[in-house]
Amino acid sequence: MDQLATKFLAKYKENFLNKLKNTNHNSVLSSLKATPGNDTTFINQIIQLKNEHCYIYFNNDHLQSLILETLNLALIYDNIDKENEKQSKEKRPEDIDHEEILVKELLRYFKDDFFKWTNQPDCSSCGKNDNQQYVSGERPNKEEFQRDPKCGYVEVYKCNSCGAVTRFPRFNSPAVLLETRQGRCGEWAALFTYILVSFQLRTRYIWNKEDHVWCEYFNTKQQRWIHLDACEKAYDEPYIYARNWNKKMSYVLGFSETGISDLSKKYVDNVNKDNIIKRNLMRSDEEMYKLMTCLNNEIRSSFSSDQQFIMHQEDEKEYLKLNYPDGIPTKIDESNSKGRQSGSAEWVNSRGEGGQ
Repeated sequence: MDQLATKFLAKYKENFLNKLKNTNHNSVLSSLKATPGNDTTFINQIIQLKNEHCYIYFNNDHLQSLILETLNLALIYDNIDKENEKQSKEKRPEDIDHEEILVKELLRYFKDDFFKWTNQPDCSSCGKNDNQQYVSGERPNKEEFQRDPKCGYVEVYKCNSCGAVTRFPRFNSPAVLLETRQGRCGEWAALFTYILVSFQLRTRYIWNKEDHVWCEYFNTKQQRWIHLDACEKAYDEPYIYARNWNKKMSYVLGFSETGISDLSKKYVDNVNKDNIIKRNLMRSDEEMYKLMTCLNNEIRSSFSSDQQFIMHQEDEKEYLKLNYPDGIPTKIDESNSKGRQSGSAEWVNSRGEGGQ
């Protein structure tokens, strides 16, 4: 039986690689854009997100060194050692998940000790925060753009106490965010993703069309992608958006150096069907799967044949798990209906994330 299974797998791999070799990905992409019911603007948006988030987080040794030099590694590893010692008294050595301990400590450190949530910036003159009034949104000026070419938007506030005007650039560069150490979910997710990569963890950046971002890491012991939200200090809680926040959601996509995944069912359908926003920007789920496959084949074009097949198998396993789940996530706390914890109550409620 094992011999037969091995032969079948070898034939399946051969067929997959032949099909991959004989497929013109540009033609597939053009066909997807031309298909009635597929929104070209949405497809182009995904391509832009791919270009932004499937390459920039990786293979930047200078940035990763800068991150590790900036973090308080002594504090981080001291807390990790304490947790390892605690668990060693309760578990067998082989049962201790060292990656989980590391990531949970990084979440705690980032939220409690390193980064600051910003509803509105402190006044640049008097330093007060509670009298800041939003005035307008602008493009970055020359100095802001030179500091971070990825910055595309600046919020302008006026202080009602002293009259000073304060600019709040929405920076995206991790090097700049290491200096400013403040922002909202976009800044939090961007920098925390880089931090995970700097610790040599497989990571993917998660984008929701309804204006939220977070990340995941691949736990090698458990062989699965685990949800992380640095803003909420949330670990393995994929249900918090559609259930706890009562957030209405449509598309949720994950971006990593090895590909893109449609995670809409993980975060919405398999959690709270009542909060699904109809996904009608692609004609069908099959068309969306074709798009993911096409873009993944492009991302992996420089991979070895073995690597391409391994990634394909990983895609297939995740697809089957998301589309044919055994049930709802087992760790859901039914009594926990609290809304979003990060951000002011007014801001949270305006986004429909208050849990009501």
